[in-house]
Amino acid sequence: MSGMDGAALSGAARYPFKGLEADVSEMSDCVVIGIGNLLMSDDGIGVHAVRYLRQRLTLDVELLEGGIYSPDLLYFLENRRKAVFIDGVDAGEEPGTIYRFSPHQVARGKTAPALSLHDYGLYDLLNAAILLDQCPEEVTIIAVQVKSLETGMELSGELRDRLPDIYRLVMEELDGSQRR
Repeated sequence: MSGMDGAALSGAARYPFKGLEADVSEMSDCVVIGIGNLLMSDDGIGVHAVRYLRQRLTLDVELLEGGIYSPDLLYFLENRRKAVFIDGVDAGEEPGTIYRFSPHQVARGKTAPALSLHDYGLYDLLNAAILLDQCPEEVTIIAVQVKSLETGMELSGELRDRLPDIYRLVMEELDGSQRR
C-alpha cells in the first residue's frame, strides 16, 4: 500500500480534491451545506445562511460553505444520514420567498448536457452520490428566491431579512433529525 498500512487509514478519510483530512468516526451524521457564489450578491444566500447559522447553532451538525463547485461536496455527503442544502433560486416569485422540498418532490425537466464541470449542479451531485451509494437517506433543499445577481458581496435587504426564517427552517429539519 505504498508505505501505508491499513491501520493508518482506519477511521480517517482523505478529501480527494483539496487534501483535507477528516476523522469519519467523529463526523456528525447531519450536514448543512450552503451553496452559492458570494461575488454575485443574492446568489451567495446559501453561504451567508451557513455563516448566520454558525453564530447561533448549538446542535451537533457540520456547517459547510459549499461555494459553487458541487463535485467537491460529494465527499461531505458520505456517511451522513441527513443533508440540508441552502441555495438561491430564480423561480420568478417575490424576492425572499422560501421553498423547502426534497429532491424527489421536484420533477427535473430535460436540460441540455453540461458543457463543463462548472455546469455540474446540485442534482448532478445528488445523482452521483446515489450512484456511489454515498447519498444520505434524508435530503432537504431550502431554496430562496433571489432578487439580485449583480456583482457584489452583500445580500439584498429582502434576503438578509429572511436569514432568521432560514435558521428556523433548518432548526426544524435538524430537530426532527436529532430525535431519531
